[in-house]
Amino acid sequence: MSVRTPGRQTPPARARQAQARDRARREILLAAASAFARKGYEATTLADLAQATGYAAPSLYRYFEGKEAIFRSLLQLVKGELMATFDLPVDGEAPLRARLTALLRAQAQLSRDRREVFDLLMRERPGVGGGPTGLHAGLLLYQERMAAWLKAHTGRRELSCPVEDAARAVTGISHAFHDCHLASDQQLDPDEQARRVVALLLDGVQARPTSH
Repeated sequence: MSVRTPGRQTPPARARQAQARDRARREILLAAASAFARKGYEATTLADLAQATGYAAPSLYRYFEGKEAIFRSLLQLVKGELMATFDLPVDGEAPLRARLTALLRAQAQLSRDRREVFDLLMRERPGVGGGPTGLHAGLLLYQERMAAWLKAHTGRRELSCPVEDAARAVTGISHAFHDCHLASDQQLDPDEQARRVVALLLDGVQARPTSH
């Protein structure tokens, strides 16, 4: 027979409390994205964030130190989700085109799901986490993860250039599609975007001569 000390939480209770806190933080961050997207980072107040998230402003301090902490955490959330796409299962039996398309489709879908966050970064590049240094660092991180993915999931004879060059190409083309679609307010279906990026990467822009 065990005796429970009054006021002391059991490990399962602490785990449930931590999970509830993580869920609340995530809900706050995703709701805050709408407020930041509407008014921009600088103009958004803690009161705006409280209204968007459904929390009283003082209650937000239970989860975050302030507006900047909310924004930084939002960026970290999206960054983590993007990096997680590189860890998705890969069908090693599928052709390279299909493997790349599956990866880029997942990333295009994330871009659509988190459009408000990406749109804010493209429009304003807030100095708190999205300035030129932050953008460049993000692209370099993406390129490094892409290079690691290619090393792990492509064979020696599948690429005609060094892995690092292939990763730069994927990064550049993917970012161009992403940036232009945000700027024009037109976004392709994730399947179509992934297909076009991979087609440009593997086939180029020059038309193939027709055989007679």
